[in-house]
Amino acid sequence: MKKHSVLSAALGGFIVISCLCACSNAEKPKAFPAITHRSEAFVAEMTGATEETTQAAVTQPQTNAVAATHAADATAPAATTPPKAGAGVDAAWFDDAVFVGDSVTLKLSYYCEDHPEALSDTQFFCAGSLSYTNALWPLDDPDAVHPYYQGQTYLTEDCAKVTGAKKVFIMLGMNDIGLSGVDGAMENANTLIGNIKKNSPDVTFYIESVTPMIPSAEGDVLNNTKIRELDERLEQFANENGYQYLDLYHALADEDGCLPLEYCGDPDGQGIHFTDEACELWVQYLKENVR
Repeated sequence: MKKHSVLSAALGGFIVISCLCACSNAEKPKAFPAITHRSEAFVAEMTGATEETTQAAVTQPQTNAVAATHAADATAPAATTPPKAGAGVDAAWFDDAVFVGDSVTLKLSYYCEDHPEALSDTQFFCAGSLSYTNALWPLDDPDAVHPYYQGQTYLTEDCAKVTGAKKVFIMLGMNDIGLSGVDGAMENANTLIGNIKKNSPDVTFYIESVTPMIPSAEGDVLNNTKIRELDERLEQFANENGYQYLDLYHALADEDGCLPLEYCGDPDGQGIHFTDEACELWVQYLKENVR
């Protein structure tokens, strides 16, 4: 079994919302500066980040590197119980898959690097602060964040073409809520996925929901109500286009529709990143529900 390699650009749970609200259409939030190794500080960032310490990250390549990393109703819906292990697909089913996402998925990539039995040789194409919106910005945009692979920066739309993946799992949208709102996120999601399909016509798409946050981290711009609103639109989009929608929000949420503290890796920070236990449930849910 080949060892996972995780490469990332611009680590960050989401682009700082206070900056987003002040930006005009002509202004874009600046990307965080990059560092070039997976340091102890970086690992701490992934499991206990704060806005003050959030920064970009690029990890060292390893053998066989294939991954580039980094409801409107206010009443919370009832949480579903994560499926029991023992049925569904095995880890090898994900060998021809690539996971596209922001720093939430970046954490999953590190979990899989440390636990290769989780998703076998799956690949990751992630960047912290990545969104459906900024994934469409040009490579030479000074404020852009894009996945980094084998010494080169790529557009997110190249994820399957570069990695050779046949299954594309996408979890984006957390950052879009502040950047472009729900309507803008959906418009840009349609464009990005269309671009991926144009580059790799034969891939199968899996749309992963945006995941919940702890209640103490909710604000006016980003909160669980707005996340659920976006997720409802993502589910509708997936159904209309024949993609499978994976409802990770409810697989991980508690009875109040929030991320439980025991699953949160940064409870004193952004309140959106995961612990290893949450990643384990994420993997379990995928194995039980993909088709």
